[in-house]
Amino acid sequence: MDILIIIIGLFMAAIGFLAKAYPNLIAGYNTMPRDKKKNVDIDGLSTLIRNGLAITGLTIIGSYFVFKWLGFTTVANLMIVIVTLAGVTTLAIKAQRFDHNKSKSKLHFLVFGAAIIFVASLLTYGFIPTKVIYGNNSVRFSGMNGITVNIDEVASVELANAIPKIKLRTNGFSVGTVNKGTFIFDSIGKCRLLINSGSKPYIVLTKNSGEVCIINLKSSSQTHDAYQNILKLVSQGER
Repeated sequence: MDILIIIIGLFMAAIGFLAKAYPNLIAGYNTMPRDKKKNVDIDGLSTLIRNGLAITGLTIIGSYFVFKWLGFTTVANLMIVIVTLAGVTTLAIKAQRFDHNKSKSKLHFLVFGAAIIFVASLLTYGFIPTKVIYGNNSVRFSGMNGITVNIDEVASVELANAIPKIKLRTNGFSVGTVNKGTFIFDSIGKCRLLINSGSKPYIVLTKNSGEVCIINLKSSSQTHDAYQNILKLVSQGER
């Protein structure tokens, strides 16, 4: 999640600088008739977009790490949504002063809508439940931060009713009870998590390399079924 937040923040800032250099990238303005474009202070608008998106992107990064350092992990994870909505709403309101057309365009709604779609898409993708896809000699866990594990890589697989306390998240998605990505635990060190709900049990899959993957699905019954199927594949591979 840490790397993802940095990438999103820097990407948003980069979009702002691109909008300044290439104003026709600005949603709403690029579809305006030529006569209406003449009534838009595009220099002022593109500067506002550049500065606003750059500040929003850097604020996302800064606020995330500040709240994480303070120990408010849930708040830190929500900062991408809170800051983006606040920043883009402010931009949408301020952008209107650069549009001098008598009949106001829908520029601010388009800018706001694009940001909402971006954030909603990210969250939707993160919350899509992991699916287990079985191959002849592999198991694939789909979705965000999904992985494919070859059966001959598996040293052990077991069920657990609890997992160790997370010490640090190094990469991935974490909102509420959904945790997907690479995390560090006090007891086992670095670990791959694909936690889709707060429901126990958890599948603890250990590779020959020592890497540990902890998975649970949307429901306890789905997790039980996945465990039995993986265990069966491992048993067949040992024959």
